[in-house]
Amino acid sequence: MNLDALLHREPVVPFAPGSRIPWNEPGFSQRMLAEHLSQLHDRASRRFEIIDRQVAWLHHAVLEGRTGRVLDLGCGPGLYTSRLAQRGHRCIGLDFSPASIAYAKAQASAAGDACEYALADLREADLGSGFDAIMMWFGEFNTFAPNEADALATRIQAALAPGGKVILELHAASYVEALGEEPPHWSVHESGLFSDGPHLALRESCWHPEHSATTERYFVFRENSAADIYAQSTQAYSETELDAKFRQAGLVVAGRYESLTGNEEDDADLYGLVLAGDGAA
Repeated sequence: MNLDALLHREPVVPFAPGSRIPWNEPGFSQRMLAEHLSQLHDRASRRFEIIDRQVAWLHHAVLEGRTGRVLDLGCGPGLYTSRLAQRGHRCIGLDFSPASIAYAKAQASAAGDACEYALADLREADLGSGFDAIMMWFGEFNTFAPNEADALATRIQAALAPGGKVILELHAASYVEALGEEPPHWSVHESGLFSDGPHLALRESCWHPEHSATTERYFVFRENSAADIYAQSTQAYSETELDAKFRQAGLVVAGRYESLTGNEEDDADLYGLVLAGDGAA
């Protein structure tokens, strides 16, 4: 095992260029799809019973039972869009993972539902226009660097139809800070997210108070190979910061929810915001 990567590792920098987990790499993408579909945990996606409650809440409490065009940013394997389509919505999903998009397309074709999917990097993708609802689940918005989040919020606003709503599920600031203060740990796997075969994964996490961000870094060792290094940063936001960010993009907070299912126990470390265009405030 090559330990040079550990002994001489560079200091952690939040949102460092080129340091992200390779969600679009084919093998990694396929392993991530398995995590999305697993019913043993709520890490990559939630278990289906929770998603069912979230979709019901969204349809009735936010969209008031009216069907429309829905854009899902970071749609994964289409777990939300497929359920919304069953309620009569016309959905488009964008995601960076080729395996998830392939799965979502296959499911939509088999079901004959009103869903379309495209492989896209949300930092650059054309979002289209005329959407009655645009959604991002499971803290996805927190994983963008602040300048990227600003640009994305502006493009989201431009993609809304008049009277449209944005549904964001965000990581609580306290969760992001606690994540960064977790002690390092290691684990051994026969296979898993980072490799199809046996590997050792070392994880370290760092809270950056000057940036209000946490960076997690993973060192993955396989037999007779140097470590592969992956990093993931998560941005924490205060309510004041979010209000200012969204107002700059032409959006206002129309509602804040401790849960997007109606059951706070489902979302201990997450909360929801519903945004509207500035003119709809």
